[in-house]
This record gives sequence, C-alpha cells and structure tokens, in this order.
Amino acid sequence: MSEKKHAKYFIMADKPGITYPSYRPQMDPQLFRRVAHLDVDVIPETDFYSEAMWIVPGDEFKNGVRKVEAHKHTWGEMIGFYGYNYDNIYDLGAEIEFTIDGKTYHITESFASYIPAGIEHGPLIIKNVKRPIMHFTAGPTLKYE
Repeated sequence: MSEKKHAKYFIMADKPGITYPSYRPQMDPQLFRRVAHLDVDVIPETDFYSEAMWIVPGDEFKNGVRKVEAHKHTWGEMIGFYGYNYDNIYDLGAEIEFTIDGKTYHITESFASYIPAGIEHGPLIIKNVKRPIMHFTAGPTLKYE
C-alpha cells in the first residue's frame, strides 16, 4: 500500500519539454544520456532540483565538449562526476576542465564539489571520455535557472 503512495517520488525519466538557461549549451543526446531531472515542475512539493546523467565515450570529446558556460547562481550547487572503473573507483576515465572563480582545474579523478552561492563557475569542459561516467548536480532551488 505505501509503495504506491510514494511511487511519485521515484523519477525514471525527464519531464516533457525540459528547457535550460542560455549559458547551458544544447547537449548531444548520443553523448549525454540523462537519467532524470527533478524540480518543482516534476514534484510540486520539492524544494530542490537535481539531475543525473551518463556521459558516454565519443570522438567529439577529443577536443573537449562544453557542458556549461561561465555563470553563477543565488544558491549553492553540488556537482559530481564519478568514474565507471571497478578496479579503481577514483579513476574518472575522462578529463574535466572546470573553472571556478577564475581558476581552472584539470581533474581526472571521480569527485564531488560544492559551489557556494554567488561564485562564478564555468566553463565546464569534458574531454577524453574513455568509458562511461556518471554526472550528478543538485541545489536548494525550485528550478535550475
């Protein structure tokens, strides 16, 4: 009985017609395979957003693919990238070039980060994806804007 009561809290696919701000480029669905996006439009009583996606290997990543341009939010954001290497879970299997507050970081390990409200972050560039990686973001806001 309670299984059905709470079933609406399990998001298995994107809401129809999802849109993003202009600083977020259109992502190739062959390379970026979103698992789900959750926000107030999906579950009206939520008070945060989250998004999960797989990023799969492709020749397009040799020169880097921009996932997002420089921007900032009025809320803090959790951003994570996780490798799919059972022998070494810290091996990302890709390179992430991520600029935070004017400093560029080159990351090759699985990681989670927190970007405080008002801190500029981006561009975020994904390079040399050798095997699938999981990407997750979340923040205390009703919609990603």
